[in-house]
Amino acid sequence: MTILKYIILFYSFTLPVYILAQKQADTIYNVEDMREDFKYLHKHLLLNHPGIYKYTNKENWETIYQNTLKKINAPLQNVKYRLILREYLANIKCGHTQVIPSAKSLKIFNKRKHFSVPFKVAFLNNKIIVTENESNDSNLVKGTEIKSINGNIASAIIDSIHLIQNADAGLISMKSFYGASQFQTYYMAFFGEDSIYHLKTITVNGDTQTFIVKTKVALKNKVKSPKIKHELFNQKLANFRICKGDTQTAVLKIKGFQLQNASKLYNMAFEQIADQQIKYLIIDLRGNGGGSIMQASELISYISKDTFSYGFARGKQGLTYNSPFTQKAMYYVSREMLDLFGNRKTYNNNYNYTFGYDKKSLKKEKHFDGAIFCIIDNGSFSAASFVAAYAKHKAKAVLVGQETAGTESGCYAVNTPLMELPYTKNFVRIPQYQFKHILPIEDKNRGVIPDIETVINSQTINSGKDVEMDLIWKLILENQK
Repeated sequence: MTILKYIILFYSFTLPVYILAQKQADTIYNVEDMREDFKYLHKHLLLNHPGIYKYTNKENWETIYQNTLKKINAPLQNVKYRLILREYLANIKCGHTQVIPSAKSLKIFNKRKHFSVPFKVAFLNNKIIVTENESNDSNLVKGTEIKSINGNIASAIIDSIHLIQNADAGLISMKSFYGASQFQTYYMAFFGEDSIYHLKTITVNGDTQTFIVKTKVALKNKVKSPKIKHELFNQKLANFRICKGDTQTAVLKIKGFQLQNASKLYNMAFEQIADQQIKYLIIDLRGNGGGSIMQASELISYISKDTFSYGFARGKQGLTYNSPFTQKAMYYVSREMLDLFGNRKTYNNNYNYTFGYDKKSLKKEKHFDGAIFCIIDNGSFSAASFVAAYAKHKAKAVLVGQETAGTESGCYAVNTPLMELPYTKNFVRIPQYQFKHILPIEDKNRGVIPDIETVINSQTINSGKDVEMDLIWKLILENQK
């Protein structure tokens, strides 16, 4: 009875708190606080962002600032306020500049029950295409085109997301890929949460069909990363394999340059490639959002047919805004490291740094000199677009897929300390360096363009075929005839 008594007492105290958490709405801010935060953001963004005037001049920034200020004219939920900030920041056209919710807003969100959008999508040619069905209706198959959701027209939904999605040079390739990958979050932010979704669709066969799909109620808790025992060649972010048979091909797939023991992985992979006299190498960078430039450049050193270099540039001033201690410390430590090892020079009132791989630095013994294919898509960003650009121009690789999310000439990144807004306590991630791809190319404000462009549509999504890999295998087999 004693144990039962404690259980009853425990739930009598905790259940009301739990129920209150489920009903607790997102934080609502008053107009004055939001306006002061926005003024603070605008002032320090102009002082700190290295690419602030590349795509938008001073006069246009003043207009954007005044127009945004007018939109903050009534109390708003945090999520609605962040949408305004996102639209404003999208004018920088920098994929690394991001809005991050306040700790309080995240805490409230994680304690509430949510009705999540029960399907995942891709944006193709301004159309919403189902890529994964998580609803109660199994008839909603991959490749189905969604014309409207609860009366909201698909093209208008995409336009709304494009308007707030940050992207290098404003590339639609990046806006579409990352907008679609976060579709469930964006849809809820714009249109709220629903338990039932009325869909007007066009099937893969071209038939018009209506669906009423439901989603299960899920309690959003903080997700704890499971403990996974990674093998060197089969990590969460990387996979390497030698293909058997007559093709003599190796495949290195990298989903992100935050690899465990990257140097060891590269060393052992290219050692096997050399030992087994591999003739073809496929580097798969699809959906790779980037990461460490050191890991990326080390990979290039195994395949580049020539010496190569890359550079950084930053303004002379330090941070002018409030940033969490660890973020600020990392920023100043990285500055000192670059000053020590980065061959610093002053140019255009900026500090410029250069890093290079000379002939001695290239991996001679395990260097790969065979044919290289590099697969890219609209999700290949930051360090991944760096690898794609150097693979194309320095390793003479054949690029297959779609235009990258990151621009071919470089981006604004390297070190991105958070700015803490003083009143709403939201954060804005601001890059402090321009990252330059030192290549003999013209800056056209485009991503890396593939040599062979593949088309993804409703039919290919429905079939589940790997269009790029199928094409490359065909090319390899034809070359061996």
